[in-house]
Amino acid sequence: MLININNDCNKCMECVEICQTGTLTEDFINMVKNKINSTESPDKILFRKYAPECTYCESCESVCEQEAIWIITLEYEEL
Repeated sequence: MLININNDCNKCMECVEICQTGTLTEDFINMVKNKINSTESPDKILFRKYAPECTYCESCESVCEQEAIWIITLEYEEL
């Protein structure tokens, strides 16, 4: 799975609270926001993380009111 987070994230941490596998952590979200905010055009940046432990339960996507996080499933051919 690829976890994608864009600059619409407001660090509410609801995705962290609901993540069933512990893939999303407060430290991870803070690191993502720091990296995005340190770029020249943060409004056009997204952060992507390969997360094989993610089960694609879609909880983080559904809880995010900013629609700042989404998961992409990978087929083995794409790896």
